[in-house]
Formats: sequence, C-alpha cells, structure tokens
Amino acid sequence: MERLIRIANDEDRYALAWLMAHAGKVRVTEAARHLAHSGRAVFVSALCRYLGIWPPASPRPAREVQDCTLADEHLAQMRRILAGAKAGGASARHR
Repeated sequence: MERLIRIANDEDRYALAWLMAHAGKVRVTEAARHLAHSGRAVFVSALCRYLGIWPPASPRPAREVQDCTLADEHLAQMRRILAGAKAGGASARHR
C-alpha cells in the first residue's frame, strides 16, 4: 500500500495513521487503489476527500514568543511621522 500513497512529510504520516485508525485499513487501501488507477501515487488529502473524513490538525510544537519591542518602537515612530505629515498638510491647505 505504501507505493499507492504519497507521503511527503510528518503531517501526511500522521493523517494516514489517523485515517487507518478511524476508517479502517481495508477501506483506506481500497480507496487508494481506486484513486491510483492511473498508476500514480495519491496524496493523503485526496484520500481524505474521497472518504469524506478529515483528521484533526496535527499536533505542532508551540512557537516561542518573540520579543517585538524594537518592531513596536519602529511602528510608533512611523505613526508619529504620519500624524505629523497629516497635521502639516492640513494646516497648509487651510491658509
């Protein structure tokens, strides 16, 4: 069956294992054979669509919170510049 299904990454492995556990190995194998009629390996997402079931999102490690202090300072400076440009432009028009 491995040659019938294209596994590109760990998420595909997780999804395929989930499909086999919830839909059954026989059903997944039959679906893969049906979809691979052209001789090309099928994507796990194609199996999910064909079977009408989707695995939950794969568990991903939590991303580390990054310090955004410098970015916040730059944004504040840009806002001050833009606010000054608007104020200067408005007073020049009303003269």
